[in-house]
Amino acid sequence: MKKIFYAILATASLMTAVSCENWLTTNPSSSVSDSQVFLSLKGSQAALNGCYNLLAFSYGGGGRPDTQGWVAQILANDVDGEDIIVNGGWYGYDYNMWGHQRGDIFKSSALWFYYYNIINNLNSIIAYTPQIEGVTEAEIAGVMGEAYAMRGWCYFNLAQYYQHTYVLAHERNMPGVPIYTEPTTDQTEGKGRGTIDETYDQIISDLGNAEKYLAGYSRSAKNHFDQSVAQGLLARVYLVMNDWEKAADYASKARAGYPLTSAEDWDAGFNNIDTRSWMWGMMVDAEHTLEANGDYGPFSMWTNYITRDGGDFWSFNCFYLNDKFAELFSADDIRGKQIWWKEDVGLHCSNKFYDTSDLTGDFVFMRSDEMLLIEAEAKAHQGDDATAASLLNELRALRNATPTQTIGSSLLEEIVTERRKELYGEGFAWFDIIRLQKGITRDGNHSNFGGKTPVPARSWRFVYQIPTNEINNNPNINSTYWPNGDQNPFGDVSICLE
Repeated sequence: MKKIFYAILATASLMTAVSCENWLTTNPSSSVSDSQVFLSLKGSQAALNGCYNLLAFSYGGGGRPDTQGWVAQILANDVDGEDIIVNGGWYGYDYNMWGHQRGDIFKSSALWFYYYNIINNLNSIIAYTPQIEGVTEAEIAGVMGEAYAMRGWCYFNLAQYYQHTYVLAHERNMPGVPIYTEPTTDQTEGKGRGTIDETYDQIISDLGNAEKYLAGYSRSAKNHFDQSVAQGLLARVYLVMNDWEKAADYASKARAGYPLTSAEDWDAGFNNIDTRSWMWGMMVDAEHTLEANGDYGPFSMWTNYITRDGGDFWSFNCFYLNDKFAELFSADDIRGKQIWWKEDVGLHCSNKFYDTSDLTGDFVFMRSDEMLLIEAEAKAHQGDDATAASLLNELRALRNATPTQTIGSSLLEEIVTERRKELYGEGFAWFDIIRLQKGITRDGNHSNFGGKTPVPARSWRFVYQIPTNEINNNPNINSTYWPNGDQNPFGDVSICLE
């Protein structure tokens, strides 16, 4: 797909870029209303496609692989956890917890810019697409549904990066993130943070609108949102909110029609968007393989190329698995059999991710197995151990893993551990640790170069500070630390007041 950049000025330090076709900047303006982009459905769809492009490739994201695009953020989210060892490369800065959450460090600004960049483009799509003439309601609904879904996803990620988990923040009436729902210009005044409840109200509203608009809608490709993906995002949101009934309900609805990942598909290397269990992902073509699968993507990070025959496989030899994590898999578990010992470095490698022979491997963003685990966890919290155990064992049977026979808190802990085993490398570790209000304890053979530094539960080290440049340019966000001001503290002080 070719792309064009349509640039508009945004609030404060933010500038948006809508990608359409070809790498050109056309018709720049301080107001979307006088542009030509939204005069046709094709233009609106092209603007939406540009937002999708930024999920895989982000230009202007801080100049660093670990900030550029959602694919890179997925990897950073996992190396920030307990199970992956980073042996060099840019992701080592995340792994070593060197302070990348600080507001005066580029990563906080890069993430902030990334999401508000996309949001402002989506606001234009949502505002102007209904005015397009000569098209059907169904065509309008498809674009609107996808835009609402992506905006809800953006605000959900912002909420998870820039504040503690919802339950904790709700209890303490903590701030959320600025909410913009209209196209911004250079005259728009920056908004304040509001409350975490207001942020989650917006997330649920956007995803709810997406679910309605996308009813009966058939997307053009699997990298686009459809109703099942919107429902899957709602399942994630309600899981974070501890709304167990809705989390289970939406997870069940989302995965309807998608089988679980088979043993054959698991062994295939997690590189094909046509895998039947994949609900949402990102396709990579030959034109963009360097950006996607070079410094930015997973296939160049995981150390596994020497186990495969044929093709031009390669790796930076950066990502390994911690020995304590490798020990979680039972002897016959097919996932454990993909983990192997690399003698020359003395670390465990994984074959879960390896590239295609032409280096155009695709990325997975959501699959049915995650939805099953959300449903199982939610059912366990509701006290429905029988259903929770049945769901867990359904997945374990496909992995040739030992079935569970536990109940209560032990069953719940098994389900949480199963998430780690099933979803590692897919971007859930950091957010799960925050959601579960756990600390990080890196036992075993983690690197001594900062990798073993523990982080206590509910630490401010789990929360990114508001970028310094946003505070400097936005009169409605101040630099005073919470609870007296808007800025998130930085440090290892727990907010869990016993």
